[in-house]
Amino acid sequence: MDASPQELLRLSLDERDTGAAVLGRAFAGYDLFKYWFPDERERLAASTTISLISVSVCLKYGEVYATSEKFEGVATWLPPGQSPFGARQVVRSVPPAVIDRFKRQAGGFRAYAGHIDSLHRRLVPYPHWYLDMIGVDPQYQGQGFCSRLVRPVLEHIDRERMPCYLETNARKNVAIYRRFGFEVILEDEMPGTGIRTWAMLRKGGPA
Repeated sequence: MDASPQELLRLSLDERDTGAAVLGRAFAGYDLFKYWFPDERERLAASTTISLISVSVCLKYGEVYATSEKFEGVATWLPPGQSPFGARQVVRSVPPAVIDRFKRQAGGFRAYAGHIDSLHRRLVPYPHWYLDMIGVDPQYQGQGFCSRLVRPVLEHIDRERMPCYLETNARKNVAIYRRFGFEVILEDEMPGTGIRTWAMLRKGGPA
């Protein structure tokens, strides 16, 4: 991206843990995480670890933004050619202790992540931006911070005339992302779990 959106705070490595904590709290309430991590304490720990991996990878290979210095919400993005990220990117960007923690905590979530990555590669085998994670701290949800996170970055992506891809596991989010110009290209269910995923694509250019 030629320049960072002035409306947003671009995170540095020093702010990695703060950004991951926001995403961890946001995703701990999702049905996806409740399925894989029934215990509330374990769920928050695991969602924070998974968020820390995303933030670490995107700090090195992409971009991570917060709504402001208050960190109401955080989003992690990867540019064309960097997603879905693999083991090499993880090893080069994520602290070894975090990788070890993920291996202990993740359990069946690792199979789910592999399933999602396989869909990603099959559905968009061409250059595209990827919205890896986006979350608003529970205390700030419903106040428009998701829009404040997404729109400025999409405006920059539009200048490149590149498509943008994401997945969501929450049906209610589908309508939200449609407002930003994304459309569902596949509705999928991971075998044996009942977990549904909506793969969504925004074509290059303004919505």
